[in-house]
Amino acid sequence: MRAGLEQRAGDLLDRAAQAFRGHTRAEAWLRHHRARLGEPLRLAVTGGPRSGKSTLVNALIGEDVAPVAGNAEAVWFHDGTQPLARVFPEAAPPFTAPLERAARRGHTVALPESGIRQVVVEWPCRALRRTRLLETAEEVPAEADAVLHLVRHLGDDDLAPLRAAGAHPVHTLVLLSRADEMAGGRTDALLTAKRIARRRRTDPRTSAVCQDVLAVSARIAHAGRTLREQEYATVVAIAGLPRPDAEPHLLSADRFTGASFPSAIPAGRRADLLARLGLGGVRLAVTLARTTARSRAELGDQLARQSGLTELQASISDLLTTRRGVLKARVALVALEHLLRAEAHPATGHLAAELELLLAGAHELRELRLLAALRTGRVALPGDLALEARRLVGGDGGAHCERLGLDPQTPPEKLWPAAESAAARWHEQTTAAATAAGRRAAEVVLRSCTAILDDLG
Repeated sequence: MRAGLEQRAGDLLDRAAQAFRGHTRAEAWLRHHRARLGEPLRLAVTGGPRSGKSTLVNALIGEDVAPVAGNAEAVWFHDGTQPLARVFPEAAPPFTAPLERAARRGHTVALPESGIRQVVVEWPCRALRRTRLLETAEEVPAEADAVLHLVRHLGDDDLAPLRAAGAHPVHTLVLLSRADEMAGGRTDALLTAKRIARRRRTDPRTSAVCQDVLAVSARIAHAGRTLREQEYATVVAIAGLPRPDAEPHLLSADRFTGASFPSAIPAGRRADLLARLGLGGVRLAVTLARTTARSRAELGDQLARQSGLTELQASISDLLTTRRGVLKARVALVALEHLLRAEAHPATGHLAAELELLLAGAHELRELRLLAALRTGRVALPGDLALEARRLVGGDGGAHCERLGLDPQTPPEKLWPAAESAAARWHEQTTAAATAAGRRAAEVVLRSCTAILDDLG
């Protein structure tokens, strides 16, 4: 079977290590990137101040972990057996520090006032077993395999930092992260934000820096994942009020927390709920409690879904986590390219040539770009063809059976005719598709079919 991009990248790193034997700095660099190939996906959460980075990290983890107080600009979140923090100073050995829950939310770590390179928080969490999260203000950190870039708006200026940093579209998702505040926080704010995201994801200027644009309310998502019984009880009490009495007090924060609120719910509990959900989130929670949510768990699940978190998790899974090997290989190859440029060496000329060919011809990266284009509507194919294209380029899994839509137990002799039939169908589409984008997409799908046939042959 033809080696995948991850294996080919590993082989090239191993050969580079042989060529740079005795070069201490280059050997350390290569060891580092070779080890990274076997690690979980490194997913950075970036964005400006008050974009909701810590809140989104908590929503993805499903716990009140972030922010971790201290002066470290980079905080990693790894799966672990128990909550603790590993602190990495600039000029001292690493040490372990306990995590203590902060007064309002997040955790504190006892840190020196300066000289902290990074903090690694270990937290028992299923979501962190395949993905390590990095919260940082840096736009495109070199240590990341993929990036969630948070913005409060979607103007050209908001994406300028990604363009300036040279963000690669195959590993970047842009999130309109305070979607509940769009359109002045009206009741349709989330729907408005999602419409804006759908419109911008097809803009060529946007697709040049990211795979997809999604709208999510990090605040509502976090509250949904960590909803408490008292908060649920407060929502239910408000939902139980007559609508004519309650609705006027859901129009502004002052009215919601004011003394004239038509209920015995203490003002402090209303203020806490407002801080957790925002006014738009309170309105949404009350509507859900009146209609479909009959328990705390149901309300939390529906808030998470309405917030856009469920769609975001699906995008992370389809476009990033399941393509971990491809994304990590791309980072390793780019790192090797930088090394070969920085460290001239007579024995590495052939490696540079092979690296250039590998990066230029990596079909896995073209598959990833096509998956994103199909998902966002940047490439439109007729319904059945779009579904088949997504499957053949690995949208439902990378195994031959999964790509061909066959049972996993299908014997190899029955895979060949299915792959051959698909190849003939998509060969026809390379000339028959109605648009140039459709014809280019067909060429990528055809190459995936011929790769299956090559393996089977």
